Amino acid sequence: MDSLKAYLSALRFSQSSVPLALLGLCLVSYGLLVPWLGFYWDDIAFQWIAEKLGRAGLIRYFASARPVWGLFIRADLALLGSLPWVWQLFGIFWRWLCAVMLWIMLRLLWPQRARLAVRAALLFAVYPGFDQQFIPINFGHFFMVYTALLFSFGAMLAAARRLGRAWVWTGFGLIFSAVNLLCMEYFYLLDLLRPVLLWLVVSERVRGFRPRLRRTAALWAPYLAVFLGVSFWRAFLFENQTLGNQPKLLGLLAARPFEAAAQLAGTILKDLWQTAIQAWGEAFRLPDIAVLGARTTAVYGLLTAGVFLFVLAYLRWLRVDGEEYHPLRTRLIPGALGALALLIAGWPFWLTQLVVGLRQPNSRFTLPFTLGAVLLAAMLLSLLPRRPGWLQTGTLALLTAFSAGYQFQVANQYRRSLDAQRQFFWQMVWRVPELAEGTAVLTNDLPISYVTDNSLTAMLNWVYAPENGSERMSHFLYYPSLRQDTVLQGMQPDRAITHNYWAAVFYGSTSQMVAVDYAPPACLRVLDPEVDPENPTIPILLRKAAELSSWEWILPLTGEQTARPPAQIYGAEPVHGWCYYYQKAELARQQTDWEGVVQVGEEAFGLGEYPNNPAERYPFIEGYAQTGRWEQAVGQTAEAAAITPLVHPPLCRLWKRIDAHTQASTDKAAAFEQLSEVLKCEDLIE
Repeated sequence: MDSLKAYLSALRFSQSSVPLALLGLCLVSYGLLVPWLGFYWDDIAFQWIAEKLGRAGLIRYFASARPVWGLFIRADLALLGSLPWVWQLFGIFWRWLCAVMLWIMLRLLWPQRARLAVRAALLFAVYPGFDQQFIPINFGHFFMVYTALLFSFGAMLAAARRLGRAWVWTGFGLIFSAVNLLCMEYFYLLDLLRPVLLWLVVSERVRGFRPRLRRTAALWAPYLAVFLGVSFWRAFLFENQTLGNQPKLLGLLAARPFEAAAQLAGTILKDLWQTAIQAWGEAFRLPDIAVLGARTTAVYGLLTAGVFLFVLAYLRWLRVDGEEYHPLRTRLIPGALGALALLIAGWPFWLTQLVVGLRQPNSRFTLPFTLGAVLLAAMLLSLLPRRPGWLQTGTLALLTAFSAGYQFQVANQYRRSLDAQRQFFWQMVWRVPELAEGTAVLTNDLPISYVTDNSLTAMLNWVYAPENGSERMSHFLYYPSLRQDTVLQGMQPDRAITHNYWAAVFYGSTSQMVAVDYAPPACLRVLDPEVDPENPTIPILLRKAAELSSWEWILPLTGEQTARPPAQIYGAEPVHGWCYYYQKAELARQQTDWEGVVQVGEEAFGLGEYPNNPAERYPFIEGYAQTGRWEQAVGQTAEAAAITPLVHPPLCRLWKRIDAHTQASTDKAAAFEQLSEVLKCEDLIE
């Protein structure tokens, strides 16, 4: 026991171990579910364009927005391919490297504040105000640009401290500063922190205000020249760099200065509170075991406890040579720098009136605030009492551990999103084996997180037009709630649709559509144009969409089926449950294969599979009726009608169609007599 105590007392981790510790933290926080994650949001579009439209498609896509950033994405897509786990590791790598660059920069800025640098880097690695780490193509490249900025800061500080050849470090600093400025606007204004960083370093060696000012100006001058040069290019030579994100605030200030100024002040305070304070509170959102599941909740608990113990032990035995006690005034300086970074970070969004938030998609706007937020948090930790010795370290370990646990919870939400995507597209393929070119698919706002109709459009084309590599898109997926008054033109019939997807263009018509409703656990339903316009169980906009919809755009198989969700993203075909049989029955109903409908129904019911929604009995009702099995048809109708009276109107429409397409008989008359007790339909045969 004494030897163990002696060993632990002598145990020390060197400063060179910090990158390894950060890597372990990033892998645990973001990597546990990597095998079960996929592509989301813009990443789906990036992958589809790379796979189907190639280099030319990517050039077109990025030509009018962030073309320099697009060069990196094009190169990496060609290099890394389309396996989701590869890209997830790519995203983790850049998150880790960005945290390492922050640590190095802070070590160069304050050589005697080693603990502060480590604390800030740990918090940066798991900052809970950003929940889009698992969209790795997009945000891996965001962190690539962020890393370039922080490396540029570090190189500048190395030159200012004359560590080696100053001109070499300055060259690196200028190159990577230009990379940040040319790529995107998110971290653009953070470049203006340079004179403050230089002033802090120069003040250590140069005495007197004016000599410090001259020395700072001399060191900053080449970086300022790069900043002004790129700004000139953005403003006058390539205005499309910020296409769609124009400085709307300036117009408001000119039109209503006092109102706009008051609104701006409120927005600034709200965003600073969200990113610097409220974001850390997100870490302490404990999981709901009913939602997360017992096993996943147990993993969350083990992860959080493990990270807490690791950070506590690591910081306890981290060697910090030469660090001195710092007076209060000195300890406040990192917080002041953090506050300044927060104030600078928000202007790209305040000028364009983009809303900063803590949930996807708006959480992407928190990224520039992260630098200031972690500096402020690290400063606040340093203000805690130094005795007992574990107070500062324990608080940091607690915050880091719960932030890591929060990111694991977020990862699980992305895992579920991939499962929902998989179910949606497989059910589409089961029901719609082929889709006519030029057909638009209209759906409800799908309950699939981290995607939009825009991103799902890419996958729809990947599934149904795998051979199309032209600039003319075959299909588009729309949420009528978002598009009814724009591209869908009020959802009036016979209106031409032209939709620019940047890499390609979709040409369609409001009279060539297929309407779909998907609300799990119910199965996906391709809406029936004759039945569903009077179905109050679906959103009102989908009822209107059903009037425009037609099954004629769903084509029968002419050979081997080519429409399949890509296996490298969604894996193997799901196990066939009720929804598989329902989709096959619906397809058979569309093809008036009534014996096929009955056969599918008998197989499904015989396996103990049953509907999740009353409407899922409709094909079997019609199939039984069309084949003279009137008793079964009435029985299925009674079971559906008993769920809710809301399904009575579409059931009435269904039975009117059955009446019009079946021969009169004694059994039919008896069935309709029974129906009069189940449904109250006007104009139904007596």
